[in-house]
Amino acid sequence: MNLDYLRAIIFETKKELLNESGFSRVRQIMLGQVPSIDSIGILTAENPEGKRLSPEENSVLMRDMKAHLQDMSVGYTDIAGSFGGSEKSMLIMNISRDDLTQLGLGLGQEAVIWGQKERDKNNDPFYNFEYIEGTTAIQTRDVSMSDTSVQSREDFYSEKAGRKFWIPFFEDEYEGAKPSMGGRRISFEKSEIPPLEETKSLIQLINKRNSFLLENNRTNKSKWHHRNIMREEIKILNEITRKYKK
Repeated sequence: MNLDYLRAIIFETKKELLNESGFSRVRQIMLGQVPSIDSIGILTAENPEGKRLSPEENSVLMRDMKAHLQDMSVGYTDIAGSFGGSEKSMLIMNISRDDLTQLGLGLGQEAVIWGQKERDKNNDPFYNFEYIEGTTAIQTRDVSMSDTSVQSREDFYSEKAGRKFWIPFFEDEYEGAKPSMGGRRISFEKSEIPPLEETKSLIQLINKRNSFLLENNRTNKSKWHHRNIMREEIKILNEITRKYKK
């Protein structure tokens, strides 16, 4: 057998083993199977305020974020993914919720993901993941996925060494929510809205998010973020309206 060919096979085999090892480690962490890790965060520094930047600008932001994480003495590993476009981010180990949210705010990020390890009735570990805008948890999920259906996803996933994983935020089937008969309400007549401070604030937020969806320079990830939070705010507004009419 040609020596160069043999070396190439060995190199590719080592590369595949390293990639699989990297993905397996990330999955062990996210499934709560690493005893020394009790909390995790997912954060990027790219495209602050939801505005598109050049790859060069994003590279500088990511480099600066890594330096800051090193100063904080927290462990992290690079991950990639696609959220309306390719994105580099970090899986950060043993970071507090407050530290993660403050870091996200300082980096101009619209949302971060934080998970706290918990245990079920059988004492098996799992993570309760929060999708956080600012410092407010918009949704929680107790599952992350990496099955065949996730590997076939073309967008809105994270990956390590070419293997994909996903936390199913804003997917109704994973919170037991079902659209009502006849479909979900997406708009209201002005006369229908209860004259409450809470509803006024919700309307302002919904209108603001809707204006973001029309901005040409806003990233697809940012539009996805605001579109889905609008759905949650509309659900709340719908519930308030329903109760007010009783």
